[in-house]
Amino acid sequence: MGDVVVVLASAGRPELLADAIRTCSTLTGVPFRGVVSVPDERSLPADRSVLQGWEVVSGVRGLAAQRNAALDALPGVDVVAFFDDDAVVRPDYLRRAVDFLDTHPAVLGLTGRVLLDGAVSGEIPQDAADAAIAASAAHPVTGTWRRTRELYGCNFVVRVSGAPDLRFDARLPLYSWLEDHDFARRLMRLGELAEVDDCVIVHRAAASGGRQAHDRLGYSQVMNPLHLVRTGSFPRLLAAQQIFRPVAKNLALSVVGPSRSWRRERLRGNWLAARHALRGRITPEHIAGI
Repeated sequence: MGDVVVVLASAGRPELLADAIRTCSTLTGVPFRGVVSVPDERSLPADRSVLQGWEVVSGVRGLAAQRNAALDALPGVDVVAFFDDDAVVRPDYLRRAVDFLDTHPAVLGLTGRVLLDGAVSGEIPQDAADAAIAASAAHPVTGTWRRTRELYGCNFVVRVSGAPDLRFDARLPLYSWLEDHDFARRLMRLGELAEVDDCVIVHRAAASGGRQAHDRLGYSQVMNPLHLVRTGSFPRLLAAQQIFRPVAKNLALSVVGPSRSWRRERLRGNWLAARHALRGRITPEHIAGI
């Protein structure tokens, strides 16, 4: 295996980024370069010593654009691991991932096993994430994996030498809803994808400004799948599924329950995107102006 790089893209969350850097610094068994991609210096940890040994790429905003900026700064690299700034990675994750790619040459991308996912259960505290990771280390390595059609954006590893020109869709701005799904669909045209149980993380799903701008997220929930149909990445049925699930959930939970106020904000975003689409305007970039 050639050069291995870990990329952390973050914006406006310096404390979380510092935690992520510390977590990734515990990765063992494989030498790697660390790259942090941020829009500006304000997104970097206040304690700059945390960045020692990490390269900083800056100047663009948005998850897809920031990951592209990191890839553009990494010519000749073989493997890149992408982690969210709220992912807590088990120390052997990278070694297991590289070993898997070494023994499965047809696989171009893999995603790990998420022990706890705050995107499903609600934000997970750092101490709970650390405890889950520590407990999982006592479990035996199983070698279990399965083919998949998705790469979960909080953690995935790509053999970029097998797809050197592949980039994330920069028309998906800010937190780039479905950017991981789109990237996986296009990578699948070139090789296989795998979900590997021995690569273990916890996704804290820490609250962020982007996720709390619920009208923006609602807009992306409708507009981004439509855009990906137009680019040829998504078939119409998949786009319909990706739109229906969140919109139906927003509608149901906007009537009763503690989340009804912000679910209504997401519905407003859903409705605005639908109006734009009915007028022939497929504009995922519009959320930057909402």
